[in-house]
Amino acid sequence: MKKRKPLDLHPVNHTTCKRCECPIRRDNLQEGVCNKIISDVDGGSVRCVGPWAYDKTYFLTQYFGIFGVGMHRKWKGDVHYIEICSGPGRCINRDIGEEIDGTALAVMHNDAYPLYKSVTFFDISPVVVDALNKRITALGQTSKALAVQADYTQPADLITICQQRAPQGLSLIFLDPTDCSVPMQTIALLSRALKKVDFIINVATGTDVNRNLKTAFANPDGPARKKYETCLGSTAFFTDPENIRFAETSQDEMLRVKFRAAYRSALFAEGYRHFGVEIIKHYYDLLFASKHPTGLKFWRQAQSIRPDNQATFDHML
Repeated sequence: MKKRKPLDLHPVNHTTCKRCECPIRRDNLQEGVCNKIISDVDGGSVRCVGPWAYDKTYFLTQYFGIFGVGMHRKWKGDVHYIEICSGPGRCINRDIGEEIDGTALAVMHNDAYPLYKSVTFFDISPVVVDALNKRITALGQTSKALAVQADYTQPADLITICQQRAPQGLSLIFLDPTDCSVPMQTIALLSRALKKVDFIINVATGTDVNRNLKTAFANPDGPARKKYETCLGSTAFFTDPENIRFAETSQDEMLRVKFRAAYRSALFAEGYRHFGVEIIKHYYDLLFASKHPTGLKFWRQAQSIRPDNQATFDHML
């Protein structure tokens, strides 16, 4: 069986991480960044993550590499990567106190990184953006990579910068929020503005949706209902009689299945026809969406070897 190249996230055992538990951990975080410790490597900000972050980064970088190699020549080098909710570039695995590269640094260390014309990172936190830009500078990559502060719920500036950084060619966008608060309208506007773009989206089906979806049915005027309607770009999910019945009878798994289907349908309405999914533990889905079958072929290649070197079968939403 073909073996994968090991993913090197440049791990170090952090000297002061307390491996704190909830609710203390929540008190120590701001936008997911720990406010108690800094990186042992460079003194910058670090994001607190669970052990499953490795699998997410693994599949992202696998696709990043295949996409870059496969599309670079076809698009004459006009290939771009955009990451939204990037984090500061270094993370702490809170279970073992290990500091590792986050997704932003992981893609910059990928063998296919030189094949991309531009790499752009967005985050809502100015502290995060500053830390990531300093790391970009330390790597000598300011001519290609840039971190920018932006809010995906107010996407005008985000879209303007994307158009400036990737005015033509083919783009890959990775959306990595902690919950289901990214408006479908933002995704639709990005797709229309960039025209040729594939998406990998972290959909918090096993965490946010699992915890709060029934509350959204029970309280039509509450913030959870508004968030999910914005996420799906429609109110139809909550007026569907079958979904109402699933919520009333606590059929949580069926609700998650229907939520996944509704999310894919919203992307389908924007012209996306080819979908794949990698379920990361029981926490969230990495949803892949492309308008071209080649994208799905690449996604399946990225999934073909697991992080533990085991073979896999394709998952479908």
